[in-house]
Amino acid sequence: MEHKKLIPFSVKCNKCSRTWSVSKEDFEKPIIICQDPECKNQFTVYEGIKNSLKSFEDHILPNTFLSNDMFNQIVDIKIGYQVYIEMPKNIKKIYNVTIIPTGLFLTGAVDITKEGFKILTSLPDDGDKNLIGQNAKVFVIINAKTDDYNIPWMDMLQYALEQLRNEEYLTSILFSEIAFETYIDTTLTLGYKKYGLDEDSISRFLVATELPSKVNPLMYNLYRTKLASSSSWKSWEKKALKWRNEIAHGSKLSATKEEAKLVYETVIDSIFYFIEEIDKYTKESERNNEK
Repeated sequence: MEHKKLIPFSVKCNKCSRTWSVSKEDFEKPIIICQDPECKNQFTVYEGIKNSLKSFEDHILPNTFLSNDMFNQIVDIKIGYQVYIEMPKNIKKIYNVTIIPTGLFLTGAVDITKEGFKILTSLPDDGDKNLIGQNAKVFVIINAKTDDYNIPWMDMLQYALEQLRNEEYLTSILFSEIAFETYIDTTLTLGYKKYGLDEDSISRFLVATELPSKVNPLMYNLYRTKLASSSSWKSWEKKALKWRNEIAHGSKLSATKEEAKLVYETVIDSIFYFIEEIDKYTKESERNNEK
């Protein structure tokens, strides 16, 4: 089984929709250029990542921003029968399995675990019944995690994406907001640890602090940036946070696809606003220290 090492993020061109795995070199470039030679659109790596994460309706090339390995294999199958695919022992989790048939038959993956999965094949309603039992091939692409890393806010964002695709809009809103809150608490904790605060004191302080204070004065004190200065601030404060609280307290009992999508995209914009601003602040601080 062939495999390719990935960074657990993809970038997507907002002009031609081409998507590819981001590289370490991309983060060093102020501007990246679309890999489609006919497009040549230019954008920042963070804009590309946000475009990719927001592509929740793309079921042909599903979002695999948590995987760091891509495996592929051509598999011999018999139409109408099942075959089991065993995965390498170092797999931590499988995020997505894409199966592309090479003929006029249907195929899909079931019973997916980190150890492997089953490939099932069948015919469409108007399919040629004489194909049952015939040998054929399918091309299988598996997006998985092999490295032992844990990024909780990314896990929450993945759950939010899954619920959005499954039309569980209330749950998607909650997971989106939990992803944002997890990112903020993790980022603040790392910042306070650099100043020598112990984990217990940090935890007590963050538990006692309301989220709007965390994303504005606390983030500003540590990283010289605040959510109130971002384009996503109003959507987050007036809608995402408000709906999250209403759902948690039982006063919001339903949500629309548009609401869940807005919260999901607002959280992505907010997280990557901080990531980009903190990256700038860190690099500027390093340059100042070198003087």
